Amino acid sequence: MKKYFGLFALIAILMISGCTKAEPQKEVTAPVHKTEPGPQTSVSAKEPVKQLVSADVKYAFTRADQHPEKVLIDVINSAKGTLDIAIYSITHPDIVAAIRDAKKRGVTVRVITDKTQSEGKAQQEALKILGSAEIPTKVNSHNGLMHLKVTIADKKVVTTGSYNYSKPASTTNDEVLAVIREEGAANTFSDQFEKMWNDTKNFKPIEKKIAK
Repeated sequence: MKKYFGLFALIAILMISGCTKAEPQKEVTAPVHKTEPGPQTSVSAKEPVKQLVSADVKYAFTRADQHPEKVLIDVINSAKGTLDIAIYSITHPDIVAAIRDAKKRGVTVRVITDKTQSEGKAQQEALKILGSAEIPTKVNSHNGLMHLKVTIADKKVVTTGSYNYSKPASTTNDEVLAVIREEGAANTFSDQFEKMWNDTKNFKPIEKKIAK
């Protein structure tokens, strides 16, 4: 049953699997996969599709009682230097608290979220907590959604998948969170985050704080 997959093929399979019933278990660890050498397929001349030689991937399904929120919080708590988060919906109080606490212990934290989502009541309250902790936050000013669900810890570990940082995504939705422990993958995600953060045309800073 051993097969060779590229990273993005693996993520696609994980996200599709989030819509199916999984066997109940606490944690699932995916084996290390290696890609076979071969020609690169390019999306464009400037942005070739990148493949990993190897990757350590773990994943948690909501409906299999694998608690993606706890897996994510473990990653957030592991950050020692930097924590970059691009997330469509962020309302889960435990996750918000973990991000705030990372800032308190000296981690450099940045957050990008979706403009429309940021105007919802629950997300506004979450962003006020982060803003009061002096965590810089940006939202998209382009017409599309900022629909990523990504956390990057120390540019070494990255999470992705369908999972939004909310209670429904943690308890009732069919969702999956994948944790990739591979610096090449983390650097690729970090490069994309950096492009977004520095894109002053398509992303704007917002400031929300708890009223004193």
